[in-house]
Amino acid sequence: MRSEKQFVIEELKAKIGSASAVIFTSYTGASAEQMAALRGALDGRNGGYMVVKNRLFALAAKEAGLGDTLPGFEGQVGVAFSDEDSSVPVLKALVVFNKENETVALLGGFIGSKPYTAAELKELSRMPTKPILQAQLLGTLQAAPRGFVSVLAGRLRSLLYLINAHIESQGGAPAEAAATEVAAAEPESNAPAGESGGE
Repeated sequence: MRSEKQFVIEELKAKIGSASAVIFTSYTGASAEQMAALRGALDGRNGGYMVVKNRLFALAAKEAGLGDTLPGFEGQVGVAFSDEDSSVPVLKALVVFNKENETVALLGGFIGSKPYTAAELKELSRMPTKPILQAQLLGTLQAAPRGFVSVLAGRLRSLLYLINAHIESQGGAPAEAAATEVAAAEPESNAPAGESGGE
C-alpha cells in the first residue's frame, strides 16, 4: 500500500513539475457530466484536470518545490494543469466554465512556483492570449517606422512653410526657392519640385 501511495506522489510530482500552472478549484456538487465537460474544455486548451486526495497532493506539491502553503487548497479540491507556456487559455476556460457551473470555482493556485489567490487568477484570465500579445507586439513594431516617417514628413512641411515665409519677406518666388531648399535637405528624394515627399 505504501509503494502505491508513493507511486501516486511521484506521478503528481512529475505532473506539477511539467506544468506551467497548477490551479485549484472546488467541485462539490458537480455532476459527472459537468466534470466531463470541464475536462473536455481544458483538453482543447492543452490543459488537464484531475481530482486527487488532498494529503497526497500536498505531499507531492511540497516535494515538487511549491512549499507547504497551497492557496485555497481546502475541502474537496480538483486540480487543473496547463501544459503550455501560457496559462491564460486554461484560466479563461475555468472562468467561463464557472459562469455556467457555479459548483466549479477558482480557489487559488500557482503559475510557475508563484502562488496566486482566486481573485488574482481571475485578473490574469483577462489578459490576452499569447498569439494576441504577439500580434499586438508586431503591430507596435510595424507602427514605429510609420510614425517616424510621419514625424519626419511633418518636420519637412514645417521647414517648407518657414522657408516660404522667409522668401516671401525678401520678395522672392517662394515655391521654387523652397523646393530647392527641401531638395537640399533631402538629397535622396525623387519627388517633383514643390512636393514634400511625405505621404
